[in-house]
Amino acid sequence: MKHSFLIITLGFALACCTPMQMDQMEHIDYSVIRQEAAGFSDLHKFDPLLDDFKDFLFFVDKKLTFRVAAISYPSVDPNGNRVEVSGLVYHPINRKSKGVINFSPPAHMDNESGSTDNLYNAGGILVMLGYTVIIPDLIGLGVSKHMQIPFLIAENTGRVVYDMHRATAQYLWDQFRFVFPSQVILMGYSLGGYVALSAQKYFETYHSNNIKVKEVLASSGPFDLTAAFEAFAKTGFSEYPAIPNIILAFKRYYFDDRGLPLDLEQVFKGELLNNYARWYDGSYKSDVIMEMLGANLHAYMHQDFFKPLAQHNEALKSLHPYLKENSLTEGWRPKAPIYMTHAKADTHVPVECSEAAVKKLRQAGAKISYVGYPGDHYTVGYVYFLRTFLRFL
Repeated sequence: MKHSFLIITLGFALACCTPMQMDQMEHIDYSVIRQEAAGFSDLHKFDPLLDDFKDFLFFVDKKLTFRVAAISYPSVDPNGNRVEVSGLVYHPINRKSKGVINFSPPAHMDNESGSTDNLYNAGGILVMLGYTVIIPDLIGLGVSKHMQIPFLIAENTGRVVYDMHRATAQYLWDQFRFVFPSQVILMGYSLGGYVALSAQKYFETYHSNNIKVKEVLASSGPFDLTAAFEAFAKTGFSEYPAIPNIILAFKRYYFDDRGLPLDLEQVFKGELLNNYARWYDGSYKSDVIMEMLGANLHAYMHQDFFKPLAQHNEALKSLHPYLKENSLTEGWRPKAPIYMTHAKADTHVPVECSEAAVKKLRQAGAKISYVGYPGDHYTVGYVYFLRTFLRFL
């Protein structure tokens, strides 16, 4: 999927946002970690296979040059503690920017996969169509790789993306005297879809005067965490080791930081119970963790996890409020239109997550276009980005 994703994503951005001057955002300090200029001849830095497709990229401005910069900036963790975070900014040099796309990458379990660890992230290739592209690392990656990732903590995710937005605006003014447009497109797949919707909620709730979300393309994300846990409990099967990561993030920021107990002996079992601190310390990529855990949830989740929510033990019940708090399905009415798809046979993120989001947000008055496709978590990515490309054509 990786290589086709790059090519299809190129086409998607043919029609995005119209630049508009926005109200002044509050100043934020930032630092440039590193930056460099690049152009069409550097496409192989995004992916070596792109060299084989150069003759077919007729919609790419081959004379366009751009700058890519890794920047760091201050934000806060879920408990309001200051933390330095990082991300990437791509901006055209010899062409006027057509607008801003905030592209959120999929999930990473290891702390060496942040966008700023490699200047050429897949989503950044949209700059070749003349757009300014922002790719946030989020907490736990890049310069904050020493920290526990606040995995699926919605409001903090939105806040960190917003602060990256502010830092990007300041960086582009300082470097290019570029007046940041008010409109932005948010997009992402899998965890990136969750991040995109979290950012929409945060922008529209707190900063609608200076950021106008034009549209959100959020696909295959864990938008409803309660629905996700119920679906996993029903199937007892997961081909991605995200459940422990969610629980450990909640433990770190909602329990440990607040001096509250969470008995993991009532949550995990087997080898995971003995090794979770080491396996999820950021040293291992997701495929390595999957080799150690396996796809059978019964092998590492406590037996009470598979019971109805009302029959959960005390430790599992103590997680319920945070599952609800960090679901993106209640308590708001999205203003910008949302385009969402999901694989019907998704074994990474249950399709029930999108189905619940569509139902509840539509009831709140949101405008959502949704299609559930046959296939798994990866194959639906082809369909999703192709559908987006055709729509904008």
